[in-house]
Amino acid sequence: MNRYSVVQYLLRKGSKYTPKQKKLLKDIEMARQELERCRIYFDTVKDPHLVDYAIYMEEAAKAKYMYLLNEMKKNKIKLKYKNISKNLDNNRKLS
Repeated sequence: MNRYSVVQYLLRKGSKYTPKQKKLLKDIEMARQELERCRIYFDTVKDPHLVDYAIYMEEAAKAKYMYLLNEMKKNKIKLKYKNISKNLDNNRKLS
């Protein structure tokens, strides 16, 4: 199961999440992807100035991701991964 399918499952039309919660979940996924891109960029740069830039970018992306996770916690959004995995497997069998 990849991350994209988990996000798609969480944001589907009939889910229990409100539109505001869905937006927050989508923002969290986008921030996670941004953080991943920053880490890849850091691993590929060689110029010392760009290394510094990559570090700042990664720190900013990490701060944004942590902020959004804290917002999720404040809004009492809980994810049950076992249920998500089972439902995704069932949906694939039906397709």
